[in-house]
Amino acid sequence: MTFLGGISIIRETDEQDALAKIRTLLALERNFMAEERTILAEFRTGLAIALIGPSASAVIVYLFSRVPINEGFLADALVFIFFISLTSAGIWLILRSRRKLIKIRKKFKILKQCKTKVVKSSNTVYNLMCDLLDIEEQ
Repeated sequence: MTFLGGISIIRETDEQDALAKIRTLLALERNFMAEERTILAEFRTGLAIALIGPSASAVIVYLFSRVPINEGFLADALVFIFFISLTSAGIWLILRSRRKLIKIRKKFKILKQCKTKVVKSSNTVYNLMCDLLDIEEQ
């Protein structure tokens, strides 16, 4: 085999390695996106729970005020305690999912830097992927 043929094999192997790394990084990105969807669903659930609590407690208190109960204060106190805990749980879910979302977005940023580094490592891969990936010239 000639010297030039050897260079061709080396370049082809480097390109295959770069494409394999990109496939792995894209699979990792899909996993992060699935995790982000789960976190956003948790955020949505927390938001719904936090916003349902005050309005539902107002309706329940209104209904209890129409029913003649000897221990009205006790019923009102129990309703308020229940819906305050429900609202607190919703706020806790919102704050927890927000922290997770910040972490996953940092991972996305690191992943983008890795993809950019791998794409720039091979001219052929760069020419193939530069339009598909949002690569900013540094």
